[in-house]
Amino acid sequence: MRYFYNMKNLKLFLFCFLFLFCGFMMSATAQCRGGSCSSGFKYKRNGPQWSSAKPSTGMSFYLDSTYVYPEAYSSYDYYDDDEKPVHSSSWERKGFGFFIGSNAYFASKKTANYYNGAPENVINLNLVLKNEYYTRYLIDILKENYRYIDTAVLKEEYNRNSHYNVAMDVAVGISYRIHRNWYFELAYSFRRLTASNVFTFRFPGVPPGNNPPDYSKNQHLGAKEDRHYIDLSLGYIFQMHEIVKPFLSVGAQFTYIRIKEFKLLIEDAPPIDLAQMARYPDYIPGVQDLPNYVDWAGPGYGFFLNFGLKIAFHPAVSIDPVFQLSVASFGNSKLYLPSFYTNLCFNYVAGVRLVLNDGLFVRNK
Repeated sequence: MRYFYNMKNLKLFLFCFLFLFCGFMMSATAQCRGGSCSSGFKYKRNGPQWSSAKPSTGMSFYLDSTYVYPEAYSSYDYYDDDEKPVHSSSWERKGFGFFIGSNAYFASKKTANYYNGAPENVINLNLVLKNEYYTRYLIDILKENYRYIDTAVLKEEYNRNSHYNVAMDVAVGISYRIHRNWYFELAYSFRRLTASNVFTFRFPGVPPGNNPPDYSKNQHLGAKEDRHYIDLSLGYIFQMHEIVKPFLSVGAQFTYIRIKEFKLLIEDAPPIDLAQMARYPDYIPGVQDLPNYVDWAGPGYGFFLNFGLKIAFHPAVSIDPVFQLSVASFGNSKLYLPSFYTNLCFNYVAGVRLVLNDGLFVRNK
């Protein structure tokens, strides 16, 4: 180190270093402009770009006049005489992507009939009508609005065409691109469904007619059902355009549903929890201790097809409208969801995703 304490020697060393560095850069520049760039540094009309002239795999940095962002690559990439990018048949890109999205979920009607109050379902209206405590409670409520009645009987006209309301869900996922076109994807989504039905009572001993009526106004049943989805799929991206790219994926899904609540609403009285009554049919409030909690829940499975568009206006972000057609079975638990409809049924999803894609899509050709 003492050698460099002499300022003349230090200046001479720096001069030689700069001279060699400039010579190297000029040589690399001449090669790049001539169409052969082994160093991986190339020129374009809109600025310099890092790329690879021979196969390599790893993490690099793309550099132009606007963005600097990481890019995972494995490709041949060069420019012809008109400075147009050319890719060999082995050109491909790899990397991870992450997304968050929101969807409209259209569930099959077939499982919604579980909430119509019919006796073939474990959770039904007979839980109230055949429980002495709740029967007296029900009559007392009805007498507040129909003072001329002595008793009430359920008018057994169950809705066999029940349906869920359209549900909005939240989805998150991760994908890994194994090829320019192919990718694996793992996603999770949560959906809360709601279903409602109506029924009426008739009043024995009251002459038929409307003055006074021999039937009650519509009473209501309301249910909330939580659905959890884990989707695993293999997808393909069609390289049809630099910015807009159709994609298609197929896969399997694992589901888990849970009845969050199922309540009976009579007139303006507080709701009665039918799900709790079904767990403990003989339970009388204020008289017995409530037993240990039992959940109405069960797993399921299914298969699905996704198709949509990948719209990448920015190198690192895309917006993906997506549609899903699935066929699935829910609530496969004879112990915790007896009588639930478990046959395969169709469900539909339409939504949009915000995808962080490591700048893999805008530059693809």
